[in-house]
Amino acid sequence: MSYLIDIMILLLLAGTLGYAYIVDRRVRILMSVLKEMEPMVGKFSEAVDRSESSVGLLKTMTEKVRNPVTAAPEVDRGQIVSFRTSREKATRPAGVTRVTGKSDLVRGFFETARTKGA
Repeated sequence: MSYLIDIMILLLLAGTLGYAYIVDRRVRILMSVLKEMEPMVGKFSEAVDRSESSVGLLKTMTEKVRNPVTAAPEVDRGQIVSFRTSREKATRPAGVTRVTGKSDLVRGFFETARTKGA
């Protein structure tokens, strides 16, 4: 009976080692693909940062145009406008947070991946 238990433990251990080998191979392939993608992801992150700064600049310019320092005297601010000049604030789904410093986040990910992969 004890031989049967020992053989079962050895078979399970061999199965575990085989599965660990397969997972290790897949992780190594994934890490090599991530290393190849690093420049592309970095450029994408920079493009996202540039677009965010452009949108911010557009928002500030829009506010400057909407609220000029010297308003024309013939404009009646009390008029009811039949259209909206801006969108309502979008509500965020529960549990969603805004990530700032995306380029630092991406760079940190690849640095961590590089140190763990070496």
